[in-house]
Amino acid sequence: MNIRNKQRSAGREGIWALLRQREFRLLYIGQTFSVVGDAIVPIALAFAVLEVTNSPSALGLVLAARILPTVVLLLLGGVIADRMARRLLMLVCDATRFLSQTLQGVLLVTGHASLTSMIVLQLVAGTAAAFFQPAASGLLPEVVKPGALQRANGLVGLSENIAWSIGPAFGGVLVALVDPGSALIFDGVTYAVSAVALYMLRLGPKKTADGEENSSVLNDLKLGWQEFSSRTWLWTMVAWAASFHLLVLPAWQIFGPTEARAHLGGAPAWAVITTCSGIGSVLGGVIALRMRPRYIMRASFLPLGLYGLQLLMLALLAPVPVIAAAALVSNIGLSMFNVFSLTAMQQNVPLGSMGRVSSYEWLGSIGLLPVGQALAGPAGGLTSPATMLTIGAVWMFLTPALLFVVRSARMLEAVHEDPAAGDGEGHGSGDDGRIAPEPDGSEPATA
Repeated sequence: MNIRNKQRSAGREGIWALLRQREFRLLYIGQTFSVVGDAIVPIALAFAVLEVTNSPSALGLVLAARILPTVVLLLLGGVIADRMARRLLMLVCDATRFLSQTLQGVLLVTGHASLTSMIVLQLVAGTAAAFFQPAASGLLPEVVKPGALQRANGLVGLSENIAWSIGPAFGGVLVALVDPGSALIFDGVTYAVSAVALYMLRLGPKKTADGEENSSVLNDLKLGWQEFSSRTWLWTMVAWAASFHLLVLPAWQIFGPTEARAHLGGAPAWAVITTCSGIGSVLGGVIALRMRPRYIMRASFLPLGLYGLQLLMLALLAPVPVIAAAALVSNIGLSMFNVFSLTAMQQNVPLGSMGRVSSYEWLGSIGLLPVGQALAGPAGGLTSPATMLTIGAVWMFLTPALLFVVRSARMLEAVHEDPAAGDGEGHGSGDDGRIAPEPDGSEPATA
């Protein structure tokens, strides 16, 4: 018992030690504000488009305009993130998104918005996101040491989960009490806060991979692919994440609302279920923040498999409280997996290649999501929603055994901070960040 109390005390001290570090604190505050804005966008943008066009098809065009450049330009964004200072690149991206979202809001408030302007401005925001995402994955290891990365990722992930839990509700209040344009202006302000925090960061000189200063974009992509594909634990985790976004998540996203509307009482029931999903994500973030596993990926395998519970309960049309409880438990493991896999990648991939490896990981993980979303509905029509949900549930229940087979994943050791080594500020090493004896690892993007 005394040992457990000491571990809890050390965990609390580690968290406060991180927050006392000026550079991490600035990055944490900026990213938290930015994610709150991101969580508001879906509902604000949806009502904005419908207000201007009254057309679901137009809404599809605007949403596609936001995601398309991110997918198309992500690999190039990874190259640029490894070539230039990540802080500067992220600052430029945040400033760009501040301008695009604020202008979008102003046009809506003044009555000058059009479908064309919304498509163009969301293309701009999506383009900025393509360059921001790879740079952000590599900036945190420049701010904290490898041993502090799990706690740092846990804190950031916890804030993200809370933001995605309350952000849509806050966005709904802004839309209802004011208007969609004001909500988008607020989103723009959150990017401004993030940009100011990034501007205030003080970091050491940028580290690039040896021999890559004058290489071509294609060669950079090739070298990034070599770093990604040489790590068995990484590409196998990404392959699993691709299957999740093809089979599992689309079934929940599409048949969840339709089954709730047809059999469970409609939107109020679905709101209860999704709220419990958010609470589960927050709890998973807390657990990931406090756990100190020796084998970082293995620790998430069994909890991850429990994601199948919510799909199975929905397939069986269980009572709403039962589905909601299953959703809470299901999202604990998914949240843990996201924190642990991101930490593993940051601890084992050279900083000079982080942007490109992150872009391959992100694109490989979610690239099949639009395919799954497009096919789930027709597949459910040929079979049934219950069949598609059950397939997803079975796949998740098999996941722990499938991932455990990958030796380099189950044996990948975490790096934890040494309490005697100081407060952990700054990456501070001149090596390439490799920790594991085997050149292998991964993380799917947050689902």
